[in-house]
This record gives sequence, structure tokens and C-alpha cells, in this order.
Amino acid sequence: MNTPQRPRWCQLLFVAVLLSPASCFALVCKTQGSGQTLIRDDLDSSVAIAATLPDGDIVWRSPRHDIHVECAKDGTPGVQEEIFVYLNPDNLQIGQGIRAGLTLGGVDYLQSGGRIATGQFLPVCHEAEADIDACPKAIFNLGFSVFIQKFGPTPPSGVASDLQDYRLFQLDSLSGPNPLPGHTFSYLINNLSGLRFVACDAQLQVVPETVEFGTIAIARVGVGNVIDRRPFYLTTRRSCDSPFSLGARFRAVTGTVSGDFLVPAANNGVGIRIVNGLGGTILRYNEPFHLADMLGDTQTASVGFNAELVWQTSAPKAGPFEAEVMVDLFYK
Repeated sequence: MNTPQRPRWCQLLFVAVLLSPASCFALVCKTQGSGQTLIRDDLDSSVAIAATLPDGDIVWRSPRHDIHVECAKDGTPGVQEEIFVYLNPDNLQIGQGIRAGLTLGGVDYLQSGGRIATGQFLPVCHEAEADIDACPKAIFNLGFSVFIQKFGPTPPSGVASDLQDYRLFQLDSLSGPNPLPGHTFSYLINNLSGLRFVACDAQLQVVPETVEFGTIAIARVGVGNVIDRRPFYLTTRRSCDSPFSLGARFRAVTGTVSGDFLVPAANNGVGIRIVNGLGGTILRYNEPFHLADMLGDTQTASVGFNAELVWQTSAPKAGPFEAEVMVDLFYK
């Protein structure tokens, strides 16, 4: 009786797969036009994290990125391919006392691995394998931001991570993240070793908490004319000797940001902008700026600003208005 040949056939098939790795790669994604496969954000040279902060507080956030992505077939032309975001494709531990997150489509994702559907598909191609460059492409906008949270026990050394680089995600197909570096679009954070823990946080007080413009007469109307300005202050205090610097950001909560102005939802005839009280620099909403250095014997710092009310139209309407702003602090 002949010996069955099935085990030998399986072994030969396995060798064939090993010798043809390109058949596993179904797509490649790059930035449209420039053809980049990597973008990166640099942390500041030092980002301080207050050990007293509660878990879940965001200690760093990247700018919002809107990347025009173009994905093309790299194999299996006869199959429709769904495009995924693969988190932490290198399967690294980011550090201790922190975790990274991705905001995609207005949703925060905090897992340290796995995949997220983008809702984009690379269509079936009817070209032969030799003509794969003629296959249709998937072109879409990938809008996202990345953040780092305080999370878990504080490391005894005070150093949150010993990584210089951390690849947060990679675009790829259902077959999984391609192990070849630089093959398809990835996002990377630099200088994680700059994250350090300090003994205390800073207390922030806004004085006054509400800026009242009072009753405004509809007179001397002209687009860009300042109607009124009211001063306010940001005062910070620390309760320990750990040195750190503070950045801040005025984040719009209600109303619409238009250039330098926050336009109230109930009345678009006026806009509110924030100006540094010393240098007269206009501070843009949702963008960070340097606030104060808490170094040496400095335990408190107070910085003055002006809220300016400015005409946005030559035909304003009467009625009340309000807008709300949150102040975010960042440690360095």
C-alpha cells in the first residue's frame, strides 16, 4: 500500500508561501502627491507630567492632521480590500505611567493594539497581475490627532519612557500590518524620552471667571472695529519645588472659531479675540502658547490678557450673546 502524500504536499505549499511574501501584501498607502509613507510629530524637549494628576488627564496632544491618502493595489487584484488603521504595529510597550490614544472620526481609541476600520475600500481590479499599476486607487482624507494620557502607576525613576520613537499606527489591509518598514503609511511620535514626572501640578485661576461686556450700543459700526475690551488674568500656583514651565491654550467650547475670532452662536455680528496684555500679540483659539515658568523660588505667576469685542459685519443685529472658552494647561 502506498504511503499517503498529503503531509509532503502541505510542506511544499508552506515553502512556496515563504518564497513568495509579496503575495501576502494587498495594498500600499502613501500621501497623495508627495508619496510619503511616514509622518511624525516631535514632543517638546521636555514634557512634564504632574504625578498628582488623575488617570486619564491628557498631558500632550498633537495638532490635528488632515492627510490626503492614496492607496493602491500591491497584490491580489481580483479582491476588494478594506483599509484599516493598525495600532502599535511594532507591538511595543510605550512606557510606564502613560498611554497613547488616537482620535479618529471624533472617537477616542485607547487600546494599545488591534485595528480600526476607516470605512474606505480599495475596489476589485480586473487588470492582470502584470498591469497592477493600472488598477483603480482609493483616495480619501485621513483626519486624526494623537494624544498621551497619564495612566497607571508613576515610575519610580520619574522617566515615563525610554523610547525615542513610537509608531502609533499604520494603514493596511485585512491581512494585517506589513512588516516591511516604510512600505505603507505610518504615523510616529519622536522623543518620548522627554516625558518626565514632577511632584505636583499647578493650580489655575481665571480672574474674573466671566468677562462681561455689558450693554453695547450699535454705533460706529465697521467691520474690524474694536467695540470694547475687558482685561482678565490667568494666575497659577505650585505647591512643590519641582521646576517646570507651563503652556496654555484657549479652547472654544461654544460658538464658532473664525480666524482670530470666536463668534457667538446667537449673534454673528460680533467676534471675540484674545490679546496678550503685555505685547499685544493676538492668541489664536485652540493653539498652545507659553504661559509661565515655575522655576527656582517662583511659586505664583499671573499673566494679563484682554478680551476684545470686534464688529464682524456692517449690519449687526440686536440681541444678547455669549461664548464659552476653556483654558487647557500643558507642562514642560
